[in-house]
Amino acid sequence: QLAARPVAAPALPDPQSFEQVVALIGEKREVGLQMDVQRFVRPVAFKPGAITYESLDGAPMDLARKLASRLKDWTGRTWLIAANGQGGGETMIEVDRRKRAEERAGIEADPFVVAVMQAFPGAVIGEIKSLAPAVELPSIPDESPDLDD
Repeated sequence: QLAARPVAAPALPDPQSFEQVVALIGEKREVGLQMDVQRFVRPVAFKPGAITYESLDGAPMDLARKLASRLKDWTGRTWLIAANGQGGGETMIEVDRRKRAEERAGIEADPFVVAVMQAFPGAVIGEIKSLAPAVELPSIPDESPDLDD
């Protein structure tokens, strides 16, 4: 008789940061929960299994409960989610907005951009897009024929 081979259970996710928690919510395609966390949660403290945050006005009343429930389902561990923190950091949306504003300010202060804007009065900078980094191809050595033959 053939014995059944034990099948290793897939490793459960174990987020080690608040950003990893938000990424896990996205991987699980919980768009509504992800948007609520990004919009209304100002992280105060994080450790695996526990999140304390300051909740912004307008946050769903059951956000902490829903987040704890989903994280338990996905990670296999009980999570303590406390929405009673004060002095939390920026929400993820606030961080994104601040970074975009800083990027725009840096671009607008660039001497080349300043010169272009002065040369074209009324011009405005529209959407700013980051380009993908250039792909560096491996160099292929030249195969020059031996002239000594």
